[in-house]
This record gives sequence, C-alpha cells and structure tokens, in this order.
Amino acid sequence: MSALRRLLNVRPLCVRALSDVAKVQSVIPSVTDQANPIAGYEYIRTESHPVGNTDKYPSAPPATTGIHVVTGEEVKFPYFHCKDACYDPNVTITDLVEVIPADSEKGPIDIWLDGFEFPELPKKAGQVYKIKGTAVGETGPTADMWRYKYDIPAVNEAYYFWRKYGTIRTDTLPEDQFDAMWIHFFNNPLLDRFELRRGCNIIHDMDLIPEPTLVEEMFRACRRINDYPMTIRILEGIKDKLPNDPVVYKWMVQELTPIMNELGIKTPDELGLHIAPEGKGPLPY
Repeated sequence: MSALRRLLNVRPLCVRALSDVAKVQSVIPSVTDQANPIAGYEYIRTESHPVGNTDKYPSAPPATTGIHVVTGEEVKFPYFHCKDACYDPNVTITDLVEVIPADSEKGPIDIWLDGFEFPELPKKAGQVYKIKGTAVGETGPTADMWRYKYDIPAVNEAYYFWRKYGTIRTDTLPEDQFDAMWIHFFNNPLLDRFELRRGCNIIHDMDLIPEPTLVEEMFRACRRINDYPMTIRILEGIKDKLPNDPVVYKWMVQELTPIMNELGIKTPDELGLHIAPEGKGPLPY
C-alpha cells in the first residue's frame, strides 16, 4: 500500500503538512458548516467550550471560545454565543408547561415531569408538570422546552421521546403511542403539503397496515390542505401492500366508507385506476 501511495503521490489522510496549517483561515465556519469545519480547526473540550453534557461539565457554561488543537491559539465561536442562543428569550416556563393534578388521566403521548420543581412555576403536593402541546390539534412541545434538557433528566427523557415524532423511529413505540403520535401529527396546525406527504410516505414504508382511524386522520389532513390526489395515493399504497389479500383492502374500504362519503373521496377502482395499461396484463384485483 505504501508503494502504491508513493506512485500516486498521495499523502495519508492522518498526516497534516505544515503548509496546511499555515493555510488555515482565521474565520470560524457558519452553522451550516459545523459538521465539516475548516481544516486544522479540530475543536477540543475546554472549560469555555464543553461539548455536550459530560461528567466533568454537568452544566455547560456559555460556549464562546475554544483551543486550536494544532496552533494552540484561542478561537471564538460566534454561533455559540450563549447557552440559550437558539431559544426565544421572551418565552417563560409558564408558556411551556402547566401544573395539573397528579391523578389526571394521562394520554399515550402526554409528557409529565415529576421529581423536581421549576422555581418560576411552583407546584403543590399531588400535582405534576405537564408539557404543553401534546393534545390533538396542538403544535407539540416547542424547541424552547429543550433548553432544560441538560439540567433536568425528565426533560431530557421527554426530548428523546419526542424526537420520534413524525419519523420512522415511531416504529419502536407501543401501538397506542404509535397511533396517538401520528394522529397528533396529521392534526398538527403547522402541517403543510410537504409534511403531509412525508408522513404518509413514512407510514407506507413501515411493515404495517395503518388502522382505519389513522387513515381517517390522514384523509382529514388532505381535506384541510385541499390535496385530493393524496387521498387516492393513500388508498393505492394500502392496496399495493396487500397484492395477494384483497379481503383486508376491502375491509379497509368498508371501514373508511363513512369518512369517504363525507369528504367525497372515490376509490382507485371507482376512478378506473385499477385498469392496467394496454399490453400490461390484468392487475392482481
């Protein structure tokens, strides 16, 4: 390998020539370039710039500077100018959580926080904190909630749970949480045409057939966004996943008949989309 490298005049990637260090620019990469920083600026953990939540730095102070690993010079991090740089300073804890009785009924995706107390929002005995935004028709927890995830373990657990929202990772959730999270997703007021199609594609890629109640919420989301073609694609997707079992598809259409009549949705068969192009042969059913 070394002989081949000499023939090709290629320097090993692990070796940095002095000329490379001399060419290092004095600017810091922007937020979009953080994953691919300027060559030579390999940032290390320092007291002024701890990376992540570690045992040595349990509570990260404002990240403003770091140490260049080659030259030893101090460099500034303008895009990490303070711990809460990404959050709205006008949002308070009362905008993020509410105090409810501990014996309240907890929904599948409701997030309760217990075992501590926010000084700005005291609670009494027999009460717990509930993160706002998890009810159907709400937009979900805001990013400002996660500013507490390094300080409060319960918030950190809630953060990793809600990261599954609208992603393929919901496949690992129990059935009740899976349905509740996707029903919340398709009733989200911020849902647009792109997110609608992304969510439908994710569910279609999973090894499952969605419950009729979930498909109903998908139809209602299509109605709000005025995307009729997507309703046909949803039915086609269900039919495509059951090429050899038409009974389940017919049962699905039967369960969805009330909502389809309400919204004026036709099946692919009623629109003639089950007829194969000339010369392609008949479709399975």
